[in-house]
Amino acid sequence: MKKSLVLLALIMIISLLFLTGCGGEDGSVEDESPIEGDETAEPADTNGIVTVTDQMGREVTIEGIPQRIISLSPSNTEVAFALGLGERIVGVTEFCNYPPEALEKDIVGGFSTPSIEKVIELEPDLILASTIHKEEVPRLEELGIPVLVVEASSLNELYASMSLVAEITGVISAGEEVIASMQQRIQAVQDVVSVIDDEDKIRVYYEVYSDPLMSAGSGAFITDVITLAGGINIFGDVDENYPQISAEVVAERQPDIILFPDYHGTADLVLEGMADRPGWESVPAVLEFRVHAMSDDTFARPGPRAVEAIEEAARIFYPELF
Repeated sequence: MKKSLVLLALIMIISLLFLTGCGGEDGSVEDESPIEGDETAEPADTNGIVTVTDQMGREVTIEGIPQRIISLSPSNTEVAFALGLGERIVGVTEFCNYPPEALEKDIVGGFSTPSIEKVIELEPDLILASTIHKEEVPRLEELGIPVLVVEASSLNELYASMSLVAEITGVISAGEEVIASMQQRIQAVQDVVSVIDDEDKIRVYYEVYSDPLMSAGSGAFITDVITLAGGINIFGDVDENYPQISAEVVAERQPDIILFPDYHGTADLVLEGMADRPGWESVPAVLEFRVHAMSDDTFARPGPRAVEAIEEAARIFYPELF
């Protein structure tokens, strides 16, 4: 029974990580408050036909400006709200927990198991989906519902996602403003950490999951966050996005800092388990008590709050500089 529960939890976490994601970009405003879209943002003055190519390589055509939008992923929900589309969102998944206003929307199911019946009931004129919805996309299109697939595994892809959503919903200027704000804030971090020599950069181990041990590889969005914050992901050389690893390999790579997601109060349990791992008594991060629980949503979710994750990581890596 215990093994079944662990397996189920692992499957859910891996599915969530498919909705999250390396690259770099300019970016920073001194304001550290969360990026929120203007709820009063007005659609661009166009009622024509808009055709774009989404991030699954599909050509999507929208006639007029969508007014009833359903988001099928937490990342897309955050993007939509940041662009000021909150009032047009009529449905989200049960995992769309930010911003708080998203919790007031109708639920259309899980992130990987949306209810087609519930979607139809809400009469959307646009659905924001992810690549995990490959089976649902053709079914929704057969029903005449336009579907835009947007998903980012890097910061550059996140900017592209936001631009696509902004274009197809008629709020292009809002998209440009949010992206520019993110770039300015990130650039402010870059200006500080750029003076650090490569050999002096903090070596970071990000623990995605503890049983079995999983970390973030070269293509994970988490690696982008670590890199832009001036750190070096010790598993950034691994091609697999979320590789399964061993405690011994982590010890061999000698991380200076360990980060891990706090899944609803699990931090203490993870910390207790780390003390018994083979070889970890000589890991610098453990010896110097530089082990930090992070908000899993903010740190690993490719959305507008990625800038907050980069700023927070930089402060943890180099507290003397921030």
